Amino acid sequence: MNKRLIITAITIVLFATGSSTVFSQYYLGVIKGEAKKIPIVVIDLYNDTGASGLRALALDVLQADLRRSQVFDVMDPKKLDLVYAGKDDPPADAIKRGGTFGLSGVVWARLSRKGNDITLSGRLYDAVTGMRMTSKEYYGNEDTVRRMVHTFADEIVSQYTGEKGVAKTRIACVSDKTGHKELYVMDYDGQNLKKLTADRSISMSPAWSPDGRVLAYVSYRDRNPDLYGLDMESGRRWKISGAEGLNISPAWAPNGKRLALALSKDGGAEIYTMTMEGNDLERLTYGIADNVSPSWSPNGREMAFTSGRGGSPQLYIMGVDGTDARRITFEGSYNASPHWSPRGDRIVFVSQTKGLFKIATINPDGSDFRVLTSGPGNDENPMWSPSGRQIVFSSNPTGSRGKSGIYIMNADGTELERITPNDANYTSPSWSP
Repeated sequence: MNKRLIITAITIVLFATGSSTVFSQYYLGVIKGEAKKIPIVVIDLYNDTGASGLRALALDVLQADLRRSQVFDVMDPKKLDLVYAGKDDPPADAIKRGGTFGLSGVVWARLSRKGNDITLSGRLYDAVTGMRMTSKEYYGNEDTVRRMVHTFADEIVSQYTGEKGVAKTRIACVSDKTGHKELYVMDYDGQNLKKLTADRSISMSPAWSPDGRVLAYVSYRDRNPDLYGLDMESGRRWKISGAEGLNISPAWAPNGKRLALALSKDGGAEIYTMTMEGNDLERLTYGIADNVSPSWSPNGREMAFTSGRGGSPQLYIMGVDGTDARRITFEGSYNASPHWSPRGDRIVFVSQTKGLFKIATINPDGSDFRVLTSGPGNDENPMWSPSGRQIVFSSNPTGSRGKSGIYIMNADGTELERITPNDANYTSPSWSP
């Protein structure tokens, strides 16, 4: 049995580089690229609620959501002299003035109150014609303003791309805030962190079902790495797989009907599939080396995985029935933890470079190998956003001297952003649909 690969499947152990220099987190560099974005401006977010600070909060969230979508180039209205402070919808001439600056869209919104209820009225205008593209009303209270703004931002993304935005999505992760590695969930921007488990043990590898209703994850609560399911609506939890040995690296089929995972019940780690209740077990891989970390293709016909069959951990692709396995990584001595883009065009994974783990991507046919991150620390647990435009991962950018945090970046490695604080270690991110 390849013990090294099994240990890596549980967690990539972070090693110090041996240097005594304390590096800034800004040393976590990326390879730059260019992407054409749609120029847009938020000319104002009028606050008619009487709650101080609510305008600044909502405006900051809206602009950040549009920027993080990777669709828009969010312009500063002050620099364009497009500030509008009116209580009512802006006039057409004010909107079309934005078109003279080359803008495609103008956004305006208003917060109003009725009793304890708050309404967010959102407007999107075409900057060239001045015509209204969408008009939406969202209802809630002061505690749900962030969610209301996220929903409006996703509507703007949908208007321009026809795609579902990511502002309302969430990220599950593992943190040791309590002294134990428990499962947490937060908004995609790192806000509203909530603890989901209290196992007082080790939790790891959360994986969202395609409908966002269930989290599969691994826990040592019964002193064995078993696979559990957690219903995010009802709170029901059940053991999906508790076979002797490893029950690790869960991955959902695109239709949500089956889970792939690695089990070591018969010796080495092999890839199986089963239902989310743990029934109808089917073995896919056989070999003298370990096979772990499955990831389904978006069309559900193939599966990427990590195998040591070639002498070191490398990425392979096979049919979902276990046939036609072929190796796709030949550059680098250690490549693991693949995750297939929802667009189907790239696979993100961890590659060892100069003794450190870095985030890399590759085409499914094995071409165009790219390392996206750099710096003195280790990067791990990469996963795509549901739009396929971003990658989330965990990193210890200062090596052994700092705490691991969760980062998001563009699919090409640009616009890196840390979304978790430095109060604890945050690892194993999983982006919801």
